Amino acid sequence: MLQQIAVFAIVAVAAAYAGWKLMPRALRARLAQASVGWARRRGKLSDAYAAALAQRLTASGCGACDSCGACAPSPKAASAPAPLQYVAQHPEENRAPH
Repeated sequence: MLQQIAVFAIVAVAAAYAGWKLMPRALRARLAQASVGWARRRGKLSDAYAAALAQRLTASGCGACDSCGACAPSPKAASAPAPLQYVAQHPEENRAPH
């Protein structure tokens, strides 16, 4: 019985994480703000900490976004070498001169 409960808990946490990561960013932000507001109303968060979390959720900075395209490309990616191209040669060109 305990093993089934543990498996259920692990699967539920994995499903919640996958759902959170795959949902649109705007919906995730609304749900996060709602949960911060809920925790503040219940007395689980101090007002200062709740305000700091709300500010982080509404800030539009780079770093933890879902590849929104607003961030500049890294210098390493910008200076990547071009891929090699295969050039076919005719069999006559590969022969040694007689």
